[in-house]
Amino acid sequence: MRDIGARKELRSFVRSAEAGSIGNLGQSGRIDLWLKCLASFASSWMTDIALRPTPAAIAALRADPQFQSVMRELAGSMVARYRGNRLLNSLINDRARAVFTHGALYLHYSAAPADAGFTVGAIKDFCVEHGLCSRGRCEATLALMRAAGYFAAAPSGDRRRRPLVPTAKLLALHRERWSDHFRAMRRVLPQGERYRNALDDPDFFKRFVLTLGAAFSGGFRLLENAPELEIFAERNAGMVILLSLALGGPPEGPFPPVAPVPLSINALATAFAVSRKHVLTLLRDAQAEGLLERGAGSSQIRILPRARSAIEILLATICLFLAEGAAQSICPQPAAQDSAEATVL
Repeated sequence: MRDIGARKELRSFVRSAEAGSIGNLGQSGRIDLWLKCLASFASSWMTDIALRPTPAAIAALRADPQFQSVMRELAGSMVARYRGNRLLNSLINDRARAVFTHGALYLHYSAAPADAGFTVGAIKDFCVEHGLCSRGRCEATLALMRAAGYFAAAPSGDRRRRPLVPTAKLLALHRERWSDHFRAMRRVLPQGERYRNALDDPDFFKRFVLTLGAAFSGGFRLLENAPELEIFAERNAGMVILLSLALGGPPEGPFPPVAPVPLSINALATAFAVSRKHVLTLLRDAQAEGLLERGAGSSQIRILPRARSAIEILLATICLFLAEGAAQSICPQPAAQDSAEATVL
């Protein structure tokens, strides 16, 4: 990927993507070359400094015919992790609490060797600074997660400092989640399998956490190109309910499905440990926003075009963001190297 020819090919692909001729590129086979370039660190030119995937990169990934199966597998793994898991649904079932554990890992690995772990005050400051939640909610979430075995007290030579550290249970949770993502994306990003295997390397895992955490601290948000999904991300189990509905379409059909899918309020409430009222309110609010369509008393629901497009954008963003973070973590690049090239996209 360091040779000029590959860079020119990548730029040409992106210009064509922006001009709306991705379909022709796919037919000619050049999309395969782009994917190979991306797997060989083309991602360095497909994101900005904060690992933010460019609109052209997202569009190109969405245009790949294999991305349909990638999205279905990604959604399936997310839903399967939460379905019927009352503990996870009670602890990490909205965006603030999901990001909370990432923040805790970031603070843990950012600490100097002599100051292992993070303090309650530090995680409270992190949550408030980045708008995740209030100090009170942060403390309550931390207490619940300590009781569930995700954090533990760490020894400290300073009696004034009472650090906490993530347990093997929390590390395994994140490793399994990222492993699912890399396994799904390997169809379109061949290096996905390499990144998945690297998760077992403690040094890579640490660098990966720090890379993703730095991007978040720098202002990147997964939903910034799909703000329509905020209504789901801010509700308990909102995203997994939406993805569960998307998985209700026929396996051989498009994903997200265009046709109406079966709807059972009771089944969704039971699967994700929320009330029927919560599910009904979420669906009604999403319908009011033009994201879903459901007839009165209907046992079916339709995911409307705005929501379908937003789901695709979100899942493409996740793939590109994680792939670039992993690429940088396996082989960190000098900050000044190819800085002019990095601005091309």
